[in-house]
Amino acid sequence: MKIAKMIFLFCLIVSILAITGTIQAEELQVRHAMQSEIGSTVTCPVMGGRFEVVKRTPVIDYKGKSYYFCCDPCISDFRKNPDKYVEAGELMVRQPMQSEIGKKATCPVMGDKFEVSESTPVIDYKGKSYYFCCEGCIPDFRKNPDKYAK
Repeated sequence: MKIAKMIFLFCLIVSILAITGTIQAEELQVRHAMQSEIGSTVTCPVMGGRFEVVKRTPVIDYKGKSYYFCCDPCISDFRKNPDKYVEAGELMVRQPMQSEIGKKATCPVMGDKFEVSESTPVIDYKGKSYYFCCEGCIPDFRKNPDKYAK
């Protein structure tokens, strides 16, 4: 009788784990970009690089939001711990794109005017790119981005 109970419990646990794994696997299915997404400029949630969506851009829809990936290794990292990248959300620091280098900018925290260089930290927030004069300004912006976003 004890063995039958143990086998039943084992089968129950395996079934629950299989169902949970199937749900998560379904939730993290990769698709290609839809026609309406092609041409959009997006940020890879893993690497933080900005790029333009093309037909073959891999996309994962997770918790009601679409995440676009620059490469397959980023998809693997995202699948391991998607919430890590979801929490980072809109306040990920990235390097400027080639088209942004040389642009005149004003640091939202210090108010200093400068020219964007390859090492300028950038945060994309609510559809706008914010350029920082130094790494030291980023924590203040992250604490209260609405205070500095204009």
